[in-house]
Amino acid sequence: MTCSPKTGTFTVFKSKAGSIVLVLGIFLSFHLIVADAKSDISVPFVIGGDPRVEPGDFLTTEFAGGLDFPFGMQVLPGGSLLVAISRPNSPGAGLFDSTGELLRLDDADDDGVADGPGSILFSGLTGPITSLRLSGDLVFVAHARTISVLRQGTTPADPFTLEGSIDFSIPPAWNHGTFTLAVRETPGQPDMVELFFNVGSKENNSETTDVMGLGGLIGGTVDGDSIYRVTVDNTGVKPTISGLTQIAKGLRNPFGMAFEPGTGDLFFEDNGIDGLVDGNEPLSADELNRIRADDIGGAVEDFGFPHNYIEYRTGTEIGSGGIDPLVVFQPIPSPDGAESEGPAEIAFAPSLFPTSLSKGIFVGFHGKFSLAGVNNEENPLVFVDLNTLEYFHFISNIEPGIGHIDSLLSAGDSLFIADLTTADGLSTAGTGVIYQIRPSQFPVPALSIHGIVLLTAIILSAGTLRRARAYSKHCPHRSPSGGRSFLARSLTGER
Repeated sequence: MTCSPKTGTFTVFKSKAGSIVLVLGIFLSFHLIVADAKSDISVPFVIGGDPRVEPGDFLTTEFAGGLDFPFGMQVLPGGSLLVAISRPNSPGAGLFDSTGELLRLDDADDDGVADGPGSILFSGLTGPITSLRLSGDLVFVAHARTISVLRQGTTPADPFTLEGSIDFSIPPAWNHGTFTLAVRETPGQPDMVELFFNVGSKENNSETTDVMGLGGLIGGTVDGDSIYRVTVDNTGVKPTISGLTQIAKGLRNPFGMAFEPGTGDLFFEDNGIDGLVDGNEPLSADELNRIRADDIGGAVEDFGFPHNYIEYRTGTEIGSGGIDPLVVFQPIPSPDGAESEGPAEIAFAPSLFPTSLSKGIFVGFHGKFSLAGVNNEENPLVFVDLNTLEYFHFISNIEPGIGHIDSLLSAGDSLFIADLTTADGLSTAGTGVIYQIRPSQFPVPALSIHGIVLLTAIILSAGTLRRARAYSKHCPHRSPSGGRSFLARSLTGER
């Protein structure tokens, strides 16, 4: 810009159109953040499975490797990741002779890779750990025959303290214990927490008639084939637990549980009945189920096990009387295509995922019990579209570098997935891996015609004000229109 002291004229080198382009460029740059800092790090799988998934829309990194059987992840205050691991008690001892620990991992530069090996915030739990949940400053851990309740420290880096536990007296030869948890705050009571847990079936294909005893923070008995709820009161020095309530029955082995953001509906899977002749050929299909928020805690919901189920491969309904599943998982394509068996944890799609995946739920499948890689052809990561109830393999079931995608976490823009172990046998320490999947760019918000007009008007107004201020600085006694400047008129009281 130049100013003539004789004529008071000035020239702006940047046009209005240029200003619009500049500001729009800033606007787009702000909303179109390309996260490619670690895009050259290879991961042992590809994502896809459906035309709506464009692999280039995602950035996948190995967040942490060399872990001991990671199963359970939560975000701590401050943004660090809390991971439940099960450290073998001796060389070769494996998952089922282990000590549970809670590991804190930081990623201060947000590059998708943990900054170091992390720090242990709690140890000494009997392994293996199979679920981890946070609510306020309380930490809930399902492990072995116990749900432990811990309290966080003053800062995210402080160690946890054990506040107590719910102890299960499980009779001998009980196939499916308590593996999974879900939590939510009691509406209107922020220091009251509702804790949900499963009690699996004693037998593969028979209704459970035995009961489990409870001890520790709450007493009583629970039936098998069920989901229960208790209320945790965190208003005192120590938490207290009461209100044991059966929520659902007719469930063989409900594993992953999560509340849908917004609706409060409870989603969970159920692992189908194993084959009666060939254990690798299921009798019934695995399921995804839902209890509406308004129905939680009302009449006990009956989902039909063992008398009512959907037959694997054929899709035939056997029996009646149970609540229909929301989704049953069959081979893709049916009946002899790619398989998914043994659902573990679930996670709702991150809110910043592409729109085509924003209304859905991810389901991790363990697959064959102790096999990994191509020997385990039943272990995909499945995406279920909750608008259509269609599903596909977001990560396929034939990835040589994947063992068991058992643990999932949706956090902000990211989906974290934990592979329990990449080795056969469930006995090799240090073979667990966590991956972070997030959009490679954040979408630009859609603007209506009115929004575009408003944005343009704001840009032009800002440009005019900027030029007026610049002119007042260089030509303090004249305005761009030839009159006295706004500053001069203000000082003399002119209008």
